[in-house]
Amino acid sequence: MDTIATAIERLESAIEQRRGFGVGTARSTTTLGEGLHCSTVEGAWCTHADLPGAIGGGGSAPTPGVLLRAALGSCMAMSYRLRAAKHGIPVTRIDVTVETDSEVAGMLSLDAAAPPGYTGVRYHVEIDSPASPTDVQQIIDEGDRLSPILDALGRENAVHRTSTVLAGGA
Repeated sequence: MDTIATAIERLESAIEQRRGFGVGTARSTTTLGEGLHCSTVEGAWCTHADLPGAIGGGGSAPTPGVLLRAALGSCMAMSYRLRAAKHGIPVTRIDVTVETDSEVAGMLSLDAAAPPGYTGVRYHVEIDSPASPTDVQQIIDEGDRLSPILDALGRENAVHRTSTVLAGGA
């Protein structure tokens, strides 16, 4: 935890001292492979996604929904650990369970009443700590407030698309 707390202090100091520190754009590129299997590359990382056979995929990798739930759950768990380290609160275990509700018709039919995305997102946090419940609740509240993935899911974001159509299948 000392390593995490030191890293947070160093970053907070850099943000205070250098205008614009930590501002940037992240970019990944996703390529559709065989069937519905996708590979996404960002820097040194490559992740994969696929859909189950019932929707025409090969079931060879997690679905985008699994990846989104994993992104939210891991971001929340990391956020709580960061806040615990900052405040010197010992934590022995953090579990975050994420549930989403959806209707597949919304993803497949232009005429569906259901949206193509989620109709509900819920997460449950369980933290094991010898600290007081009040102190643990404080790190949960702060972690929620400072989670970039929770913020991205809960706040409307400007989304812009550009496209290029290549002739001849090039």
